[in-house]
Amino acid sequence: MTQKVGEITALSDDSLQKLIREYRAIDMTSLTPNEKGFQEFIDSNINDYNLDMDRDESMNPYQKLSKYILKKYFRAINPETEIAFVSGVNLAVFLAIASTVKDGDSVIVFEPFTSNLKTAVELCGARPVYIPLRAPDFRIDWCEVQRAINATTKLMVISSPHLLTGQTLTAEDFEELQRLINGTKIKLILNESMAELGFSSSEGTSVNFYPRLCQVSYRIGSLNIPVALNDSEIAYCIAPEPLMGAYKNIHSAITSNPNLNRAEDFINILSAEIEGHMLADFLDENYKLLLETLKDSKLIPVKQSAGYMVMLGYKGYADIRDVEMVEKFIAEKGVGLLPLSGFYHDRQCHRYLAMNITIPRDEFKEALVRLASL
Repeated sequence: MTQKVGEITALSDDSLQKLIREYRAIDMTSLTPNEKGFQEFIDSNINDYNLDMDRDESMNPYQKLSKYILKKYFRAINPETEIAFVSGVNLAVFLAIASTVKDGDSVIVFEPFTSNLKTAVELCGARPVYIPLRAPDFRIDWCEVQRAINATTKLMVISSPHLLTGQTLTAEDFEELQRLINGTKIKLILNESMAELGFSSSEGTSVNFYPRLCQVSYRIGSLNIPVALNDSEIAYCIAPEPLMGAYKNIHSAITSNPNLNRAEDFINILSAEIEGHMLADFLDENYKLLLETLKDSKLIPVKQSAGYMVMLGYKGYADIRDVEMVEKFIAEKGVGLLPLSGFYHDRQCHRYLAMNITIPRDEFKEALVRLASL
């Protein structure tokens, strides 16, 4: 091996991927669903799903998405004035930030975060105010949010379901959020790009069910993530017309629309699966397998209700930095995981690692066996 253990200093280092390759470790570090693993599940369960797609050629993608949202959330949106298609979730979030804040404003950001919100906020002249999700369940502490709000607070960025922790806002969370911003001019970015990926046990809900919050929200969704297709990153933003006007102006100034034919393909797939999304079932099955396999190990999975990333606590195993723990697992167990410190602005270590559970089944089972042997 030419790569030395001990060279990983941060999540962004190429040394992480280099170490995984050189030890031929099972790679569970991707922040996108694994198409091969998902396809295996589809091939073995295809007869359990309704795949009769809505191919109504009289409707454009904007109208089809509006129809999908109405059926899923009972919320009517204007396809002409309240929807924008964007090339990826990160860009969709950035456009909402750029549409809302200016020099001197502050933006509440919850950690850990996966897109580079710090850079996005600072590019717009604003100041990020970081609030950590509280371990071990990684929920939002609304009392801390209330303390952070002041006259400069113009925006709050929330992910639900959260990519890394799998936590989803509940009805109680949305009611508390509504109470906190009532009477203020604070706008919201609700990144719901994994809204279709809730487990069977999920009690989470969506901002779409809260009309007052929708009036001050940019709701970001993904078309490619729920179907595990990464050939085209296509996201959408739903916002009331007064907010969408500025959003579309900035969008048109810096980039063009994504492939709308591909967007329509994705919407057709989502609409066909609306009674039970295949990827959500796949994740639910894999998460239960993970819990069963690791139940007697020294790794503690975070209890979650959605998503394709799972976090593992290792405090009971070793008192070392997460980057060191990642190196140890790669070198000794042949499993590549992500250090959670890379998703905090100050790189603070919280003794958690993250793993992608959508890799092909045989690899997934082998990785769990190796981790369970601790």
